[in-house]
Amino acid sequence: MPDTINFDKVADLYDYYVTTDYDIPFYLKECEGYKREILELMCGTGRVSIPLLEAHHKLTCVDYAQGMLDVFADKIQTRHFHAHLLRMDITELDLGKKFGLILAPFHSLSEILTAEGQQKALKAIAKHLERGGCFICTLQNPTVRLRGADGSMRVLGRFPMGTTRTLIVSYNSHYDAATGLVSGFHFYEIYNRLNVLTEKRFIPIHFRPISRTAFESGLPALHLQVEQLYGDYNYAPFDEETSPYMIYKLRKEAKS
Repeated sequence: MPDTINFDKVADLYDYYVTTDYDIPFYLKECEGYKREILELMCGTGRVSIPLLEAHHKLTCVDYAQGMLDVFADKIQTRHFHAHLLRMDITELDLGKKFGLILAPFHSLSEILTAEGQQKALKAIAKHLERGGCFICTLQNPTVRLRGADGSMRVLGRFPMGTTRTLIVSYNSHYDAATGLVSGFHFYEIYNRLNVLTEKRFIPIHFRPISRTAFESGLPALHLQVEQLYGDYNYAPFDEETSPYMIYKLRKEAKS
């Protein structure tokens, strides 16, 4: 079995090229008015966390990549924010407390590479969710996502690194139906102001898309119910053929 994506190898580059913010208004709206501590899983360098901290939410944040957490810690120290940061594999999540609101942003559950591991993670998450609590879990829609997993090389973008360097990120991926995994590489090239290549890196990528049927079939045993399913971060209804995402709001049964 391949290893999980090793983001530690590019933790110092991550914030230059992962500048996505289209989901931030969604999370701010969903957390609006919530005064208690929120558990955020697979938080990375705090892309979603920082806006929530700016909105005065209390956070416990978990990730398996220490390098990403180190970048996150530096950012909140500079800005005098406070969050409880923990390095932990969410399949082994054990915090000794429950939360009324848990977030798993940016389709991160797919980074767990076995169906058994994904279900183990969901079981651990459900254990940390209070009765009546809400778990927001975002997934890519495999029907749409796998159309691009054809082995072709694609350029993600060109990103400035200050005034003197430029980062170009490209990637390829292919889907293996026999294993259920998407595999490939992310390539990183850093150029100076003269467009001379000064550094090059790559990391293997592997993830396991989760179908709607597979995801929902495991929920009753965890006493989780689908409250809402959206197809994007603008609350559009989910459409199997066209929606890029499956954005679940799950509610734990009040009595279980």
